[in-house]
Amino acid sequence: MDCDSTCELSKQMAEVFKALGDANRMYLIYLLASDGKERICVTELAEQLGISQPAVSRHLSTLKYAGIVKSEKDGNHIYYTFDREAMVRYKANIDLLFTSVMRKCDLLEKGV
Repeated sequence: MDCDSTCELSKQMAEVFKALGDANRMYLIYLLASDGKERICVTELAEQLGISQPAVSRHLSTLKYAGIVKSEKDGNHIYYTFDREAMVRYKANIDLLFTSVMRKCDLLEKGV
């Protein structure tokens, strides 16, 4: 099957959906986006989330792979920040995907 641009976009967004598909990762995004600090270390995030530091690190790794967070090493600590620009792009891609799907459904309902 040839993959058109919507199909390619769907494949690209699959990683984002996987990353967003976990309650702890969603809460990490919320903490990073709303904390008011420029950056937050894993230790502080683990305390706020109430889960182990290794678990937070794994979640952050998934979010980083999906391009939702950025990391910066400073001494012995790694600090994380929320990538707002990436989320704006992802939202636009999600809107495009849903619009394409709904347009296709509308055409099918009309028998076109």
